[in-house]
Amino acid sequence: MKAGTANLARGDAAEPLRPARLPSLSLRGNFAWALGSNVLFAGCQWANLTVLAKAGDAALVGRFALALAVTTPLFLLSNLQLRSVQATDTSGGFRFADYLGLRAATTLLALLTLPLVVAWAGYRWEVAAVVLIVGVGKALDALNDVTIGLAQKHERLDRAARARILAGVGSLVGLSIMILCTGDLMWGAAGWAAGHGATVLLTRRWIGRDVLEQERHDAAVAGEAMRSPLWPRWRMPTLARLAWLALPLGVVMMLGSMNANAPRYFFDPVTQERELGIYAGMAYLMVAGNMVVLALGQAALPRLARLYAAGEIRAYVLLLAKLLGLAALGGGVGIALSATIGGPLLATIYQPEYAAYPGVLICLSAVAGVEFANSFLGEAMTAAKAFRPQAPLLLTGLLVTLGTCACLFPTYGMLGAALASGAGAVTIFCGSALIVGLNVYAARRLS
Repeated sequence: MKAGTANLARGDAAEPLRPARLPSLSLRGNFAWALGSNVLFAGCQWANLTVLAKAGDAALVGRFALALAVTTPLFLLSNLQLRSVQATDTSGGFRFADYLGLRAATTLLALLTLPLVVAWAGYRWEVAAVVLIVGVGKALDALNDVTIGLAQKHERLDRAARARILAGVGSLVGLSIMILCTGDLMWGAAGWAAGHGATVLLTRRWIGRDVLEQERHDAAVAGEAMRSPLWPRWRMPTLARLAWLALPLGVVMMLGSMNANAPRYFFDPVTQERELGIYAGMAYLMVAGNMVVLALGQAALPRLARLYAAGEIRAYVLLLAKLLGLAALGGGVGIALSATIGGPLLATIYQPEYAAYPGVLICLSAVAGVEFANSFLGEAMTAAKAFRPQAPLLLTGLLVTLGTCACLFPTYGMLGAALASGAGAVTIFCGSALIVGLNVYAARRLS
């Protein structure tokens, strides 16, 4: 009896205490949390533009939109889409500390690169200052993003929802207070960045102790020492492998953002700030639909990855078909709403001058429907780990957008910019459908 007790004691000491496996939410539950938080986050970002339009004018909106257009592609490249890579890492090849360490390093590199971009563009100082401050906010949001990936990996998007809600409300409150108190966009941008900083400071609260304990346990089972689940780790061979794996996705996200923002680069930052503000305000009406699509994609990505990895290709295709059907429905609803109540809605949310371009709004709604489908096809490619074909595809779409915009913008202005976005989106849709189709064909032959 004593010997058995001693052996049991030695066994308990040799094997770390295994906590109950962190329960994941259902696909419906994850979607509900992701949808709710993303809609609220989008509403807050939308409200940022409304505050700028009401407290200032369209030129102020245009300047803020330009800052986002300049910083977003750079930080999406530096992010390397590590959140999606982490969510689809079913083999546990990397620990969260590796993802956090790489994200910290690439974010610092992006922060150091941004002043060079601003200097090269030759922006006047008040524009340059706003761009740099928005860049700081983007850097803080990048740290939030990789931690959200940890929650997504465990299919606990309720935790990710806390972060999105905190960041959205915090950035809106910060920008609103500073704009209303000072009327200066530089201070408004600083308040916006501070909202993202608050989310970083409160990471332990929104991610949850059970998620951190599960990460600590998984590391112990793998025989890895861990100082803290939220402490970055810099092992150069590991970071190099992870960066090489994720680099195609980072390039893809940068090119995707540049496709969306490319028409905005054709607006002169000195003489066309007002027009850029109006165009950005109309384009942001599509964000509500984008957030629904993003929520669906976040919830479906782990499921798509498991189905593809398990060789359940029919279920993979069926889930993707349902997502594409929802994209088509969303695009149709957007066109109908833009044609009927779009003008009054713009006048109410922003200012009456925003309602003077109904054709542009309808065109942007049609483009949004195509982009919804592109987003789901992108998730399908990521789930199948078809990373490398995406960059050439998006580069082709970007070149089509730039070429079309160069031809149409001088004559048609905002309408030309919207049509150019549509040309690029259709190009990407055709290429994405072809890549997914080829992957499905190859997987069926192997199964």
